[in-house]
Amino acid sequence: MPCHCSPHSLSTRGINLLRDRSETSSVPERYMVFPGRLSTACYRCRRRKVKCDATRPSCRRCMIYGKECTGYPSSFAFRTYKPTGQEGDSSQGSALLKCKDNTMQRRLEGEVDRVGGSNGPASTSSVPHSPVLCLEWQSLCYFFHQHVLQVARSPCEGHLAFFPELYQERGDDPCLRNAILSVSYLTLFNTSGVQQLQVHARKHYGAALNSLIATLNSNELALRDEVVAASLFLSMFTDLSGERESILNPHIPGISSLMQSWGRTQLRSKYGRRLFGWAVTQIQMQAMFNKQYRYTALPESVKTQYNPDIVYLAGTIAGKISDFHNAASETRQILCSAIPSPEPAENLFCALFKKAHSLFEDIDVWHKGIPRHWRCQYEAPAAENNTPATPENATRDPWTRCFLASSHAAQISFYSHVIKCYDDFRSFGLTLADPIFRNIPVELFNNLDGRIRYLTDLVCSTVTTALGSIDKHGYFRLLPHSKVANGYTLLWPMWVVANCEFSTAEQASLCQQGLQCVGTAMGCKLALSLSQTSASIMPE
Repeated sequence: MPCHCSPHSLSTRGINLLRDRSETSSVPERYMVFPGRLSTACYRCRRRKVKCDATRPSCRRCMIYGKECTGYPSSFAFRTYKPTGQEGDSSQGSALLKCKDNTMQRRLEGEVDRVGGSNGPASTSSVPHSPVLCLEWQSLCYFFHQHVLQVARSPCEGHLAFFPELYQERGDDPCLRNAILSVSYLTLFNTSGVQQLQVHARKHYGAALNSLIATLNSNELALRDEVVAASLFLSMFTDLSGERESILNPHIPGISSLMQSWGRTQLRSKYGRRLFGWAVTQIQMQAMFNKQYRYTALPESVKTQYNPDIVYLAGTIAGKISDFHNAASETRQILCSAIPSPEPAENLFCALFKKAHSLFEDIDVWHKGIPRHWRCQYEAPAAENNTPATPENATRDPWTRCFLASSHAAQISFYSHVIKCYDDFRSFGLTLADPIFRNIPVELFNNLDGRIRYLTDLVCSTVTTALGSIDKHGYFRLLPHSKVANGYTLLWPMWVVANCEFSTAEQASLCQQGLQCVGTAMGCKLALSLSQTSASIMPE
């Protein structure tokens, strides 16, 4: 049937049809398929609007035309557009991600030389993964595996149990981040021996020091948890590297001064208690055994706590033991001085014995207050004492014993000082029968050597169950499950037992070889220094 529509009506109908389709289409115009392909012509042929043979580097048509070919445009010509609606929000998110990727790339740029290629498939990410990021995470993961022990019912929930959460929350802080990276790189270097790791460790250590110095200039920022944690990580770096002029860690004076400023706000913070427990095992014990008693003093906010828990009480007792050691040393200097003392010797000894009596009571209270699930960690197993197995004594965690070993070592040192003071007391011809000593019980000085031997047995038992033992050939062998955290925490307890005159030859040899093994196999250089340092824990 013939069509009676005029050409004008056909064209109008076609325009309306196209208009209706464009109005009802949900696909934006910029998503429509390009019908052809991009032009490959040179600039001059494009201006002349003639066909170009696209010969490179110069177009032949331009040469025939007698003109110089001005070249070709880049085939990667990115065209920007202004998005609208939800697409704008998503593009802004993409821009933020690109900005973060670029920032991360700039931050990681130049940290390490490119290592060998991987045998795996090529990455399809728009931003290629840098080997630096892989190396950084390898060191962090290894540090986490060796130093972070998470035990729910142990002191401070384990060794550095707060580290993953703290790093996730406050890892952007330059001081904390560089301090953690310095220790993680050094830990991996001590095991692998790759020199590039040592370079990164030293670089981050220097950056952390600069950030810490700048932060300490502000009183408000200096008391934050991440600043205290960064200081403790830097002290750990010095212990692991072993580069120091003396056995005493050079960061201890600064950390001690920083902790003196702690108030109840810092102690009640999210990480305050766990940071304090870490400082007790790492800073307070080390200062005490180095006879640097002024650095073991605790802030008033800790001393005046009402009904402190077992962790705070352990630090308080260690501080009191240091005070007693300091008082005993000063008393000995006064009595041995050529200048006559204005204070009679019996008064000086009476003051010392009163402090010792008070400390004995505190230590007994501390032992009685140890939770049952902690105590069963170092008591005889159920199979040995014919007691029924319970959920508490069926499971053992090495970290609890290592934490308690630090307190046991401090008590060994205290009892040794009391024995020395009592010997000096008798050398002056004094007896407890004198009226001035009527409030000092005679039983105070009974069986002190028995207490010391009991504590040395506990420390050695901790070494054999958490670290390793001596085999039949006389060599110290690490346990398969032993961690650097356990060896690091046991450094000073092993040193105390190795230098205690009440230790047996087997106990001294076990702890001496344990120090050497921690220094060589685990890479803790401080352990090597301690194994080569022979000093009496008795007062001079």
